Amino acid sequence: MAVDLVALGFGSFVLALSGALVPGPMFSAVVAGSHKRGFWFGPAVIVGHALAEIVALAILLAGLAAVFSNRWVLVAIAAVGAATLVWMGVGLLRQARRPPELAADAGVLRWGATATGILTSVLNPYWYLWWVTQPALLLTSALAQGWPGIAAFFVGHISADFAWYSATSLGVSRGRNILRGWRYKALMIGCAAILFVMGAIFAWLAGYEAVRGRPS
Repeated sequence: MAVDLVALGFGSFVLALSGALVPGPMFSAVVAGSHKRGFWFGPAVIVGHALAEIVALAILLAGLAAVFSNRWVLVAIAAVGAATLVWMGVGLLRQARRPPELAADAGVLRWGATATGILTSVLNPYWYLWWVTQPALLLTSALAQGWPGIAAFFVGHISADFAWYSATSLGVSRGRNILRGWRYKALMIGCAAILFVMGAIFAWLAGYEAVRGRPS
């Protein structure tokens, strides 16, 4: 039993890490926020992310996965997410024009790290698709082992996020003395570019799903 739980937790860790390593809205928020506020911004973002993931897991366990895969739900999420990411990106570009010590918080960063973690999760349509499609096999195994299995799955999953984003936050916060001048501007512009690209993808997804959903 214990060996099965460890194996389940490790499998969940690896699966989640493969998703966490892909740059996205949360990565950009952690990088920008850690440069401004220091190391603890990254872990605090993942606290918010974990809260959102607990709700997602509860919905899946309740058998309501169809809510996540509903076309019009995804259209609404993608449209709001696209607008929010563009707004965040514009904020980062404004931040890039000021010295780091004078830069104001950009976008949803002004709402706090935990709120940023929640928003960059629930406004990302791919987050919902990931939960519907990727962890199915591991969740089946977890359910077979009852609540200890579900706990092992979630702990392994969220540990990957904490590990990656804590490392990211540590690297950025320790390098604040290096990330000045043109390096600082390049960092903010790079983060803004990620947000703009993701916003464009979300907008395309919203439009595509809306058109696909029209009766012929």
